[in-house]
Amino acid sequence: MKQSLYFLLGCCVLSFGAWANISLEPNSSQREDLSKMLMHLTDSLKEDYDLNLLPQVRVLREQSKQLGAKDLQARSLLLEGLIRQHFGDYKHSLVLHNDALNIAKPLNLPTLEVQIYLAMAQLEMDLERFRYAQQLLDQAYFLITKQVAADKAHALMGEYVLWQGSLYLLKGSYRQALMTLSDATLTEYTLLTSKLALARAWAHLSIGEYQKARQLINSDLVKQPVLKRNLHLRVRYKLMGATAALQAGDFALAIDTAKQALNDTFGTRFLTEQSLLQNILAGAYAQLGDFEQAHLYLKRFALSQQALNLQKRNNKLLQLEAQYSLAAQKQQLSVLEKDNTLQAQQLIQHQQQIDNAHLAQQRGVLGLLLIALVVGFGYWRWQNKRYLITLKQQVAERTEELAERNKRLQALSFTDSLTGLNNRHYFFSVIDAQIKPDVSMNSDKQEMIFCLLDIDHFKRVNDTYGHAAGDIVLQTVADILKQCTRESDLVIRWGGEEFLIVMPNMTHNEAIEAVERVRRQVECFPFVVNEQPIQVTCSIGFAPYPLTNGVNNALSWEQVIELADNGLYMAKKEHRNAWVGLQSLNQPLNSSIKQLNEDYRSLINSGQVIASTSY
Repeated sequence: MKQSLYFLLGCCVLSFGAWANISLEPNSSQREDLSKMLMHLTDSLKEDYDLNLLPQVRVLREQSKQLGAKDLQARSLLLEGLIRQHFGDYKHSLVLHNDALNIAKPLNLPTLEVQIYLAMAQLEMDLERFRYAQQLLDQAYFLITKQVAADKAHALMGEYVLWQGSLYLLKGSYRQALMTLSDATLTEYTLLTSKLALARAWAHLSIGEYQKARQLINSDLVKQPVLKRNLHLRVRYKLMGATAALQAGDFALAIDTAKQALNDTFGTRFLTEQSLLQNILAGAYAQLGDFEQAHLYLKRFALSQQALNLQKRNNKLLQLEAQYSLAAQKQQLSVLEKDNTLQAQQLIQHQQQIDNAHLAQQRGVLGLLLIALVVGFGYWRWQNKRYLITLKQQVAERTEELAERNKRLQALSFTDSLTGLNNRHYFFSVIDAQIKPDVSMNSDKQEMIFCLLDIDHFKRVNDTYGHAAGDIVLQTVADILKQCTRESDLVIRWGGEEFLIVMPNMTHNEAIEAVERVRRQVECFPFVVNEQPIQVTCSIGFAPYPLTNGVNNALSWEQVIELADNGLYMAKKEHRNAWVGLQSLNQPLNSSIKQLNEDYRSLINSGQVIASTSY
């Protein structure tokens, strides 16, 4: 997700409306002109980042410096840093941000300091240095709550919430990101509210809650005029719509939306969005059985990923070196051509003198010259052939390397990088083949058991011991699940601290033994974090498939997973360190699936639902 998730930082650009209002000195026409110029540049950046703005920003900075307007000078440094940061020039961007901060601190301008800290936090997130990004966000939060005036603190707090939620998304803490992003309640800042709504939608999509994501995407919080003005935000909006459609199984809509967004990215630097859209198209075509198109977009996705990886290695420096080398070679060739021309002219003049004086000597010189030319031409041909052979070898090696990387990318797309377990994408690609539609409902052996496991108080582990400790707990629980399950079982990292286990050919009683074995193993395992033992438990909900609700009214496997999730919720709500397993539904069941999800406990007590619990 991290990759999917690097798609969210492109959506979250700083809003400058909160600090664009500048207190103008009376009777200062020069300062007033510079302030208007700053506001114009700020408004231009709201729509899109453009390198053509750099000369104007530099003029603003120099004139502010000459005028002695240090606040305008600091703001111009921040503007230039943001533009460079957007185009990947992190080295110069960091220098510009620090220069702006050094100027702003003595001026006691907390609003400007907050904007600089937020910009630096974004830069650290781009470089995947999350610890430093959190420190910068903490400094911004302190200034907002302690020093910023109340009339500006509200908007700045919205920006802070946007970045803090984005950081949680990058680190994989999706539910914590949802809690953080839900704290912001802005109505008067349309651009910021649109970004907050889209960030919340992406968090819902990251944990598979596409219905809630769709509600946010189609809500009034996402302002259509804002999308029309901001191309990047419009691409992110369509990307999320395509992702929601893919998760909902509406593959035709996913393809149509993704293609529209992909067309908008042509001629832009939106490599992250391009790769995500290509991956969505590959998955949607694969689900529709059009494997030719799926393979085509999968190859494009691999190429986009390769471009992103090269971008992370600071390829700008390599490009500059290549340009410098090419310019030097051209200059050297030009000098050699001029030198050869001069030498040829001198040779002709000398040859004419020899012709007039010694005809015999001229023949000898011409013969030697011809031999030299033949040898030189032969040597050049030999060098050229050797170069072509070397070039062909390099092309073959690069082709083989690209094929190997494509294989690894396909494997990585189905694997959770933290735990080594298969992920949701793998589950969705194999579940239909696992399910047999002709299974008898009266068979003693159920076709399969869907089991959802959630680690109890996992947020407390992260908050108390840090996210690295949470990663250790997730990896250990994954190892326990591998040990406690059969080779035929599917163990999936479902999202966050949730795991899905699919156990085929298993009865209800056998499922009870299996989940109890997992629960005890997690409870008794000696977890050690930061050289300190901690107690970790889990809650489990499971349900069988196939399952009917009335006569010949079979539930889908998606609905069975919802029932297992409700059992998990009931176990966590009533006890924790426990399990709840649905056995069957009494025939006929008058409740709808929606009521079954909402009144799980009451239906069990009334006998309409037969379930087992560990407590």
